[in-house]
Amino acid sequence: MRFGILGPLDIRTDDGTPVDPGGPRPPALLTLLLLDAGRTVPATRLIDGLYGSEPPAGAANALQSQISRLRGRLAPHTAVEAGGAGYRLVAPPEPVDAHAFERLCGDGAALAAGDHARAATALR
Repeated sequence: MRFGILGPLDIRTDDGTPVDPGGPRPPALLTLLLLDAGRTVPATRLIDGLYGSEPPAGAANALQSQISRLRGRLAPHTAVEAGGAGYRLVAPPEPVDAHAFERLCGDGAALAAGDHARAATALR
């Protein structure tokens, strides 16, 4: 899958088919997971991101429900795993536009700094 979070959320399967994350909370939840693609994000951080400083009673259960809905939307292309005290989007950072942008900025900095070998590799 490919994920765009620089601008409006854009989710596409490998063949380019758009995926609708659903309702107002799943896109926010997915964005929080994509910021740390491939790593576990603590449930407390997700709840904070979804509900702010005053989460509703039962926010942990609401988070589990939102995760379940998100799993249904992303399956079978990408999974969301529970682990430890949080959740992990099973995807490497590369298909996330924000992470690709950071990598490309680093490549540009290498070129500007005169690291010609790294710059040539990046440009290929």
